[in-house]
Amino acid sequence: MSMPRLTRRHALGLGSALIASAGLSGLTTSSSRAVRLEDYAGGLPTAIDFSGTLLLAQQDTVEFQAAYGLANRGTGRPNTLDTRFNLASLSKMFTAICILQLADEGRISLHAPIGTYLPDYPDSVAAEQVTVEHLLMHTSGIGNYWEGLDALAGDWPDTHSDYLPLFADIPLAHTPGTDFAYSNGGYIVLGLIIEAITGTDYFDHVQTAVLDPAGMPNTAFERMETPNPDRAVGYMRSREHPGEWEDCTPRWERRGSAAGGAFSTVGDLHRFARALTGHRLLSARMTDTLLQGRLETPVGHYGYGVIEQRLNGRRVLGHSGGHYGVAVELMIFPDDGTVFIVLTNGDVDAYWDMEMFAHALIAGPTAETRNYGFTRDLISDTVMHGHEAGLIRFQAAPAGTTARTAVIELSAFKYIHRHQDRAGLDLLRLNCAINPDSPETLYALAEGLRVTGRHEDAITRYRAYLDQVPGDAEALAHLAELAPAPD
Repeated sequence: MSMPRLTRRHALGLGSALIASAGLSGLTTSSSRAVRLEDYAGGLPTAIDFSGTLLLAQQDTVEFQAAYGLANRGTGRPNTLDTRFNLASLSKMFTAICILQLADEGRISLHAPIGTYLPDYPDSVAAEQVTVEHLLMHTSGIGNYWEGLDALAGDWPDTHSDYLPLFADIPLAHTPGTDFAYSNGGYIVLGLIIEAITGTDYFDHVQTAVLDPAGMPNTAFERMETPNPDRAVGYMRSREHPGEWEDCTPRWERRGSAAGGAFSTVGDLHRFARALTGHRLLSARMTDTLLQGRLETPVGHYGYGVIEQRLNGRRVLGHSGGHYGVAVELMIFPDDGTVFIVLTNGDVDAYWDMEMFAHALIAGPTAETRNYGFTRDLISDTVMHGHEAGLIRFQAAPAGTTARTAVIELSAFKYIHRHQDRAGLDLLRLNCAINPDSPETLYALAEGLRVTGRHEDAITRYRAYLDQVPGDAEALAHLAELAPAPD
């Protein structure tokens, strides 16, 4: 699954008075890295509104696990180690494993076109040219279904076949196998192939093929209309109403799919990682096939539903997931059996922070973690001394140092959300100064000015943005609201 426009991708609301700080930690070894993680994570609920669960393990030994924040802000129910979080695209790994199991049994070929297994697939070009491997690696050219889902007037999709009208008629974005374009639609097709080959509903098949053998009793593709007190609600900061949280669950699909959306716990995902690397889900040969990065992409080397990265020469395998109010990741370091899991139900900046800390904690500092730290220093300088001080620090940085625009932007709206408008607007101005050619940073500044009541400045920024991006419907609507045309 993908995250929304700008930094909310990914999704990828906070009120500090509602944050429940650190709790429910379990330190099961004297590992120094577990102590460091506990010390660091304990301050995150207050500093950056972290809400979720963490687990650090080596092989079967859990070194640290803890829960923070609230699973439901309406009732005040806290997150616990038994809280189930939406996994978004992380559960694409389940789909990939099912496909490779079928390949290992000789029931499908990864190099066969999808028409072999779905003879009635509505796009004849895709049926003839797109292979199972293309679907696994997001090189098929098949599109996504988000726009169709957002525009859906009737019932939400309930079966995998229900998704087809949302994307199957869209022409392929590129010749299959020639480019990488993340495709949730492609994984829906994989779900349909699993159902066609096995004669079993996708969800039932995943249960018997992956969840049961891995010993994951708290993982399922839950129906949202069925109440579950152990399920975490997803939240984002409301930009329209600073200080309020947006409940994102109405924007989630009614049930997940082969593209993602299972619910799980950190304990279950640790068991999943151990089952996978212990060859209890696939043969040793096919496990090696799965856990191999194949294609260089912006997110690492993407393989068959698994992402491989190198951190100071150390392999890290797994998958992340992001949706509205969801940001999660499973990291497996196969060299020593370390597993790190972060599941969150808040805005994505808290996940980014924990991801970078985990990388440095387990593999040592990297260029990415250093740039993240530099970005955090820029934010601190700007909050304390204004955007000009932040710009001076940016300009004095060593060659090759970069600032993460999305981190600065989300931090800005965090401060606005906390009614610290000056700090938030200074961060948005800093982003415009260090990215002068970016229409997105200009749009974010216009948004910040609008929601904090600086309407004249907001009008100026919206007009400047529209000079670069004519016809943007959202910007035009906000401009019309602030400066209505005369009768």
